[in-house]
Amino acid sequence: MKLTTTKDRAVQLIRAMVHGDSGIGKTTSLGTLPADKTLIAAAERGLVPLRKFDYPVAIVESWDDVRELARKFQEPFMVDDREIRILGIDSLTEFSTLCMKHIIEVDRPKLIGERTGDKRKVPEKVYEDLMQMEDYNLYRNRMHAMLAALCHLPVHVVCTALTAWHEDKQTGSRLRTPAFPGKLATEAGAHFDLILHMISTKDAEGKNARAWQTFNDGLVIAKDSSGALDPYEATDWQQVFGKILGNGNNDKPQTKQKGGAA
Repeated sequence: MKLTTTKDRAVQLIRAMVHGDSGIGKTTSLGTLPADKTLIAAAERGLVPLRKFDYPVAIVESWDDVRELARKFQEPFMVDDREIRILGIDSLTEFSTLCMKHIIEVDRPKLIGERTGDKRKVPEKVYEDLMQMEDYNLYRNRMHAMLAALCHLPVHVVCTALTAWHEDKQTGSRLRTPAFPGKLATEAGAHFDLILHMISTKDAEGKNARAWQTFNDGLVIAKDSSGALDPYEATDWQQVFGKILGNGNNDKPQTKQKGGAA
């Protein structure tokens, strides 16, 4: 057991997830993180919204890559003489797909082969349709373990995820949640200090804008464990880090990068 204080940097690390519809600007918002301290772990098809910046990028193509990512950050991590203090993940939705793909294409054939000697191949890219009850139990356990591992790394962690409607089969109530299948949709948020729901809105001049909803209104899963944020925040990590950590923490983004989108 380690004794420390609330001033210790190790207990002032931000773990955040932003969820929203496809194309709303979740990846673009990562452009407000400091490129000299941030590594982007990309499982999405492209990072075109960040093309103006110079972020180091880790391409995540398999569930083994997800595991390797968590292992890499157990110790101080350097890229091109830059000490990485922030891990940006784009996106957890794709990590979820990689987890299901691994179960369907690797774990299940191996198990079937051990039982029967039959190593049949499965169709590609229809993983959720092929998942069985025992597969979902394994999936849920693995995803919880992965989220817990990421959220215990000695760096700030900022993740994106798609959003979806989730229906409670017992009560019939519906919530906008991160787009994970089954119970994980409502459980995943327990690993994070911040859950921000990205929405379309209007600015003071009536122009289209984006905002992060920071509170649960009964229709959307969102939370601000810090208590430092407004109900709706500008999609700017410099501002969010500043409000939560204050000017005394040298890990917060100091200046907004040129070309960053709000």
